[in-house]
Amino acid sequence: MSTTCYCNLKMIVIVTIMATLYYPALIDTAAIRPEKLSEQEQRNFALLQSQRSMRIRRSIESMEEEKIPKRNCYNSACGWAVYDPVTRNIEYFMKNACTCPDESYKCVRTGDDLSASAYVYRCRQNTTADDIESPEDAN
Repeated sequence: MSTTCYCNLKMIVIVTIMATLYYPALIDTAAIRPEKLSEQEQRNFALLQSQRSMRIRRSIESMEEEKIPKRNCYNSACGWAVYDPVTRNIEYFMKNACTCPDESYKCVRTGDDLSASAYVYRCRQNTTADDIESPEDAN
């Protein structure tokens, strides 16, 4: 009789472990079926699906002195200061092909991309004395 109790206990432990391991995988794969959504939720779902394939146009202004189009850096970085990962001394500054929209914007350091060992510079309007501007003579 003790063998039967031991087998039952062993089975309960195995089922508990399996349920514990399977449950997180099950809840991560839960799907929302569109037919179970309200009309408003279905419209929102359709709008989200259409926005995934939407192409966003960027602003391009032509330069009169050259025939090369000028791109503005709105959300993208205007430059990167690549540094030595050990000492963090800047080795060189790499400008982006785009420029800040007008003179009220300045290319200032906004963050650090650790994976690229580079400080990231972006166009900002209301800069302070504490902001670090990009070097003017770069590239």
